[in-house]
Amino acid sequence: MIIGIIGAGIAGLTAGRELAKKGHEVIVFDKSRGFGGRLATRYVGEDRNIKLDHGASYFTAKDESFLSFINELEEKDIVAPWTDTLSYYTAGSFYLEHPGREKQTYYCAPNGMNTIGKYLSRWLDFRLNEKVSGITMVAPTNKRKRPWIINLESSKVIEVDAVIIATPSIQAAGVLQLSQDETPIRAVHAKVEAVEYETCFTLMLGFGDREIPNWKGVICQDDDISFVGNESSKRDNGELTLVVQTTHTFTRKHINTPKDEIARLLLQKLARIAGNWALTPYWNQVHYWKYHRPTNPISEPYIESSSDFAPLAVIGDYFNGNSVEAAYVSGYKLAQHWSTKLAK
Repeated sequence: MIIGIIGAGIAGLTAGRELAKKGHEVIVFDKSRGFGGRLATRYVGEDRNIKLDHGASYFTAKDESFLSFINELEEKDIVAPWTDTLSYYTAGSFYLEHPGREKQTYYCAPNGMNTIGKYLSRWLDFRLNEKVSGITMVAPTNKRKRPWIINLESSKVIEVDAVIIATPSIQAAGVLQLSQDETPIRAVHAKVEAVEYETCFTLMLGFGDREIPNWKGVICQDDDISFVGNESSKRDNGELTLVVQTTHTFTRKHINTPKDEIARLLLQKLARIAGNWALTPYWNQVHYWKYHRPTNPISEPYIESSSDFAPLAVIGDYFNGNSVEAAYVSGYKLAQHWSTKLAK
């Protein structure tokens, strides 16, 4: 069968890889030019040799299927254990070890989080820089066409036998909205449309050859900053580099604030957390994440329509959680289910 997947984040890539292993032809569509979604890496510097994970800074694992995947990535030298302890900041006090968290393994990708998406993409056919404008279900009586037509903004159309939507919930709801006349899609749309996301600014910073701090990452109980990541503890960037992530409250308040002012405000707060040296980076960049973290996940691994004629499913990090692991498990479990269902 030909399966079209909308979205090249980890959920879509995982589902695609597993279904391709079963012999299906998988085509992945994404409006961006890269793989991985929030598993994103920014390249900066004169030679673009400085790498910063400005989306997901790390991930943890408990599910057996995800742990197995991590072992696979470790064998390929793509991921590695980063730390077993994160630091903590609250009410003006800094704790080197978070007092309220048990030790666990936090993983990172030494060569950048985007290497995970690149690795998963090796099994798949891609249409990057292609935005999907909608999907159309073909009438069951039309034997000359496949059940689904994927409509692209470039005016191209692609016929497929099944569709998987692996985008943030708001984007998924937009695609489903255009197929609402089909009764099996309405129930899917209603569940997906209800999921909401927090927004986030990421501030990337370079401090030259300053001494690298002895902490890996700081979870912050703060009105403005939620996390500070020490990127230099993951890889040799040639200088001290940090990544600062903001709270949803700060992001909403400053959504129309110029980026240089956002950087100035965050540096003032960062100095209270890390020290006054943090006030004077050599360079900075600000990135806005519109869909940073789902706040009300759906309590199942995926949703699919009831139509056997035109299979459709929705997956993502907003199923049974809001993490990298949740995204992987969502895609993996759907693929295992469809491997049996589509074979019949």
